[in-house]
Amino acid sequence: MRNKFIASALFFVFFIIYYLGSFSKVPFGDCIGFVLETEKAEFTTSTSTYAHFLFINTLVLLKKILPNIESSEIGRFALIFSSLGCLVVLYQIAFELTKNRFSSFFSCVIFGFSFSFWRNSEIVEVYTFNLFWVGLFLFFAVKFILQKNSKHLLWSAVFLGISLFSHIQNILMVPAFLLLLFYTKDLRKIFLGGLVFSVFLLILVGVAIINGEGITAVFSSGVVNENVEISGVFKGFLMAVVYLVYNFWYFLIFSILGMIFLYKSHRKTFWFLIISALPVFCFSVVFSVSDNYVFFIPFNFIIAIFIGIGIFGLIKKRWTKIVAFTSFFIPLIYIQAYRIAPKFEKGSSFDQEKSYKGGLRYYLLPWMNDNVGILEFTIEKRKANDDMEWMTKAANEFIGLKKMKGYSLEEIKKL
Repeated sequence: MRNKFIASALFFVFFIIYYLGSFSKVPFGDCIGFVLETEKAEFTTSTSTYAHFLFINTLVLLKKILPNIESSEIGRFALIFSSLGCLVVLYQIAFELTKNRFSSFFSCVIFGFSFSFWRNSEIVEVYTFNLFWVGLFLFFAVKFILQKNSKHLLWSAVFLGISLFSHIQNILMVPAFLLLLFYTKDLRKIFLGGLVFSVFLLILVGVAIINGEGITAVFSSGVVNENVEISGVFKGFLMAVVYLVYNFWYFLIFSILGMIFLYKSHRKTFWFLIISALPVFCFSVVFSVSDNYVFFIPFNFIIAIFIGIGIFGLIKKRWTKIVAFTSFFIPLIYIQAYRIAPKFEKGSSFDQEKSYKGGLRYYLLPWMNDNVGILEFTIEKRKANDDMEWMTKAANEFIGLKKMKGYSLEEIKKL
């Protein structure tokens, strides 16, 4: 009963936080593409890398059920509730491993306030929706390792399979799933678990073949460099460390300690989580896009699990609880970073360079209310140093659809 109350409290409090901080206007990036697809209200049959079959079709289904609701609003609430679902799942995983409400609760608070997750809870993007399915996979996998119940293995296979239809990046979780099968030591369970996952994978590939897209369309990003240079990997690694620190700050110490504690207490679970996390981390390091921080989100989720274990391992020390409670002040760290950055020459010039979408505010503060929108940017024909053609193309198509429905340009600019 108390676990349900805590989960409900997390759900309610972060709903208020994410709703109040959510975007005022359709943001830059892939957001306009998802809002456009929602506005069209046409189901997609493509399972290619960028189709995000499950996410788009979920948005389209909601649009068909609620045709009078703005597409951006459908996206807003779909993502907020996905994020809340992620926090509830995180709490359940941490509690499964620690049987301690305090440490499980604060692993969620720290993750809920982490920059990447918070930001993606307040824009129309696929990543928290995707994390929900990954989180369910991890939850049932952990339950299987701890309880040896075969139904948990089958559920983990189901949710990993479903997650592939959300984002193909989740194929990186397959080594962890194979480790899970190895842990079973039972040929029947290995066969059933492998079969369940294989069915989803075959459907994913089969649909692409039927659509004439080919297998490569499912797995190829077209972005990762074919010839990975050491200097590029090193730079990517340094950026990954920066992202990690900006997401978790000094709470990373709890994560490191959590790894040590779990290794000593339950080695199988430790190796499962590590093998789940490392391929995601390595892929994200070499992924050659400017906003690759979003690809670390499943990795960050696992870091949050270790944070919960680390807090539990030191729960008897008075200072541990004091430090855990300071997580409520994480938003103040972002505000301070935003205030300090313009005082440096590079920070000031970067603020000017990216002023078309909010400057440093866009990059250093996770909340998105009162943001600059891509629709107003497009309608007013503003200029930017970055390549905006792919975004403005989708924006113009969306603008055309809204004008056909009787919206004025002034009304569209406010969306």
